[in-house]
Amino acid sequence: MSERIKKLEERIIKREQKIEKLQVSLKEEKNRLNKDKETLLHLKYDDVLKRMQETGVSPDQALQAIDEVEKIQNPTRFTEGKTEDNKNDINNREGVQAYAQKY
Repeated sequence: MSERIKKLEERIIKREQKIEKLQVSLKEEKNRLNKDKETLLHLKYDDVLKRMQETGVSPDQALQAIDEVEKIQNPTRFTEGKTEDNKNDINNREGVQAYAQKY
């Protein structure tokens, strides 16, 4: 019986170690994913800014154009008044303008 207990304990220890390794790998993969998302965001901003410079469009004009497109694509979203989405849009615009001024 004691031999069986020892084998089971060893198996449990191995599984715990395996789980620990998987958790470390998962954490590393999540970090890589976040880094890739951040890089993608920066590349998109850079591309937009590059296009704005090529066309000579000011950030305010670009934001107005984006608003126009959003109104056409989502007409009910802007007619309902101040919603949570509208508040987030305002914050996003401020972030875009700050990014444009910084870079």
